[in-house]
Amino acid sequence: MKTRNYAWLAAVLLLSGLLGWTASGMAGIAGTKHNLSVTGTGTYKATSETQLCVFCHTPHNTNPAVGLWNHELSAATYTPYASNTLAAAAPGQPSGASKLCLTCHDGTVALGGVRNLPFGHQTAGTISGLEALLTGTANLGTDLRNDHPVSFTYDASLAATNLELVSPAALTGKIKPDGNGLMQCTSCHDAHSDAYPKFMHVGYTDGAGYGSPLCRTCHTKMYWGTVANMPHREQTKPWNGLGINPWHVPGHNLANDSVNSTNKANGCESCHQPHNAATSGNRILKQDGETGVCLVCHNGNVAYWNIDAAMNKMYAHPSKNAAYDGRHKPKRMPDGTVREDQADLANRHAECEDCHNPHAVAAGVSPSVPNPTNNLAAPVNKGVWGVQPTWPGLWGQVTSYTVVPDVQYQYQLCLKCHSYYAFGASPPLDPYGIIVGGVNTDQALEFNPNNASYHPVVTTGKNNFQMTVNGVLYDYSSSLIGGMTPNSTMTCSECHSDSNPALPGLKGPHGADVWPIIWGPYDFTTGQPGTDNHICFKCHDPTVYGAATGASDTTWWKTGFSSGTQGVKKNLHVRHVVARDMPCLGCHSLIPHGWKRRALLIYGTGTIDPEPYNGHSKFPINGSSVYGIPSARDVDAMASGQWRRSDCHNTGTGVGSC
Repeated sequence: MKTRNYAWLAAVLLLSGLLGWTASGMAGIAGTKHNLSVTGTGTYKATSETQLCVFCHTPHNTNPAVGLWNHELSAATYTPYASNTLAAAAPGQPSGASKLCLTCHDGTVALGGVRNLPFGHQTAGTISGLEALLTGTANLGTDLRNDHPVSFTYDASLAATNLELVSPAALTGKIKPDGNGLMQCTSCHDAHSDAYPKFMHVGYTDGAGYGSPLCRTCHTKMYWGTVANMPHREQTKPWNGLGINPWHVPGHNLANDSVNSTNKANGCESCHQPHNAATSGNRILKQDGETGVCLVCHNGNVAYWNIDAAMNKMYAHPSKNAAYDGRHKPKRMPDGTVREDQADLANRHAECEDCHNPHAVAAGVSPSVPNPTNNLAAPVNKGVWGVQPTWPGLWGQVTSYTVVPDVQYQYQLCLKCHSYYAFGASPPLDPYGIIVGGVNTDQALEFNPNNASYHPVVTTGKNNFQMTVNGVLYDYSSSLIGGMTPNSTMTCSECHSDSNPALPGLKGPHGADVWPIIWGPYDFTTGQPGTDNHICFKCHDPTVYGAATGASDTTWWKTGFSSGTQGVKKNLHVRHVVARDMPCLGCHSLIPHGWKRRALLIYGTGTIDPEPYNGHSKFPINGSSVYGIPSARDVDAMASGQWRRSDCHNTGTGVGSC
């Protein structure tokens, strides 16, 4: 008897050492849901069993020995977590403490199923009253793809490959890998104490009111907490009570109310759900689809900008297409060696995180003309990677790029998708079937600053808006409006944005009712009288270029396309638009990004320029078969203010009347 008593004592002491049990710890269990005895206060409890520990532990016949485990192990085969952003080696089957937790939390074994029934029966069975399986949010199931990964190696090598992970050597508190260097359920949860919600090692918020201190112990997301005016971290604006609370998940995080439900208080759980997330293998997001997690707030119910409304426009980046959910392959830490290759063209689409880093985004959009005009990336694009082309000579295909981890200029962001970098020499089809020729164009080719002309997206333009007529210098920069000058630069979103009178500051190519996601019309009438609301005339004066009804060709000195010979001075833009009913696309490139010839001028006769840049065949002058600019003319050598009728309308030398 004495030997047996000492063996029992030794077992208890061993159990205490392994699990850190104390009298106070056992007392703590008594008031938690893990107290499955008859004295428990939770939904599940035994009919008559009064012991607290027997449901999990036993001094004899344990499996496994570590933990002196008594609960019947699950025979399930699990589908482990997997993600295209996972830096660690893919987790295998759960092991260690995680496997023990899952004996109840996978919902396959009765809560009272034990190896040894109470009072030394040394026989397996089910404790009365606990024949049921665990249900509800605590049941993780056997598909663990929508749960935070467990049983994976968290070592110095892993931390070295991902600068957003804390080195395990720095994890000296309760939140750390187990003795084998594996992250387990017990790295986050303390099964013996619910001093903090959900048996976590820490509370939902830290002392300053910021959410997710547990997550932030291991995950030091780049820019998080270091960027000023960062709404995803600092925002205290609550849910407005309309629709579904975008942050609350029953049984998981803060209360379902409009007081605690803020970005600041929810922290990581504004977007992520560590267990039973809505998606599988996609960063345990709270909503289904990569874009869905953003639009649950950016739909007018919380965030000021209703991006969802913009993305419901006729033309939009296809981020809301459910067919693309789960297919995205974001490059979180770009090294320039991987890109979306030709085999993935069928999956090409854009997600919010292609342009916005949710851990870095700051308030503020790209500048609108006027005040000031520049091509810098906006604060909302902080922390997003892009590419910087190595520019070749005039109108050369750009095949060399350098990855920029944090874009400085907006074009670096756009060109990672709209250039050779993304699709090589095979641009994808225009999904709307509008582009002449059917395929999108390579915008790195078009915006090359070595081209003869381009809109000033990469750098300032080449037109100084000056001309000399009969020895007199004229400055026609007043034809630029909206704060633009010959030295201005601009962003892609100056044109590619929605026009929403209710939200005039909304910028960016989320969606618009005008193709190709632009704020105003641009078509085969642009430039003709009455089209001064078209997109070109955001920066170019419609009274000078003829779009305004009543524009006069006597304003010859305001435009570089002037006739200054034989004492005849005419504004030839107005002359062509008003008198000849020609649109801008009668002489200028259909794709206005950039071109190999000055002023985006296109050859329409002789050896004509290719589609989609050439739209001239649609605009013969006054029904004539002669139209556009003849390829025999070297328009790059034509001085502003020196044009003649013969320069465009025939191959002879006659001057004639324009």
